[in-house]
Amino acid sequence: MIMNDLEDIFHSFEIGIRSVKAAKPKAYLKSIGLDYNELRIGFNSGQFHHNREQAYKDKCEALGLLTKSDAGVNKEGLTAYSVFGRYGVVFPLFNAAQAIVNYYAIRFDMKTPQEEYLNEQGIYPAYPHPLTKKLFVVPTVVDAASLLQSKALENREAVMALHNGKLMPQHLEAIKALTELEEIIILKN
Repeated sequence: MIMNDLEDIFHSFEIGIRSVKAAKPKAYLKSIGLDYNELRIGFNSGQFHHNREQAYKDKCEALGLLTKSDAGVNKEGLTAYSVFGRYGVVFPLFNAAQAIVNYYAIRFDMKTPQEEYLNEQGIYPAYPHPLTKKLFVVPTVVDAASLLQSKALENREAVMALHNGKLMPQHLEAIKALTELEEIIILKN
């Protein structure tokens, strides 16, 4: 399976956030001050696999987007699945080649919103440009998205979100690749 499958699925999430039926995710994003028109944010209604062939579902299962479930189904021969980030806003994480390799989802319509990563790969919003001079390291994807959207970053400045506040090997790899780095600013909650 090639990684552009995550790009293709994310594109469907971006279409989903623009749907008339996506009033709740739009309201949630507005409540946290993020605009899906300015950032790459999608909405996973949990139905991206519906009416798709089994091979597609198998690929999604291999990626971790679907997990077989014991829930009942109303049509014989169908398999029930639990869906990663179901009914959540989704952000893409990228590898050094700028391909989507991971998702970060906030399932906002629960008693306590649940945040989850699909896997431990990638960086949000992207690997910083190698000529970055000032790097802001923030604890969460939402913090990074807020800083990006604020337009406060100047030329040769970048932001990078940690994974749930944790510095991962890809973060260190990205920092080591910054040949003109002069300053790292770490923002904490």
